[in-house]
Amino acid sequence: MIRYNGKPTAPPKKFLPEMEEACRIVEKTVNEQISRRTRFLPEWPADDMNPWQANVAASNCYTGSKEGVGFHSDQLTYLGPYPTIASLSLGWWLISISRGALN
Repeated sequence: MIRYNGKPTAPPKKFLPEMEEACRIVEKTVNEQISRRTRFLPEWPADDMNPWQANVAASNCYTGSKEGVGFHSDQLTYLGPYPTIASLSLGWWLISISRGALN
């Protein structure tokens, strides 16, 4: 079952080939970064034999500069204490701050 913001949701549509390629690039980048730092015990034990893989991806498409997602806080506690979340922004700058990163 797929969940979004803690609630069950319909299965997503298949991504276009360009989005699949972006996913592979993000996964490669995340695994490179994971290999460079100390891991917390509950985190995904990623290594060459067991790489981190995205299990869900979301995509937003805006038609102009007046559209967007404002500051918000998704309820992601069901992902565990140390989830690995990757974000990719195309076309404009993005400021993203994790509340945990501020502590």
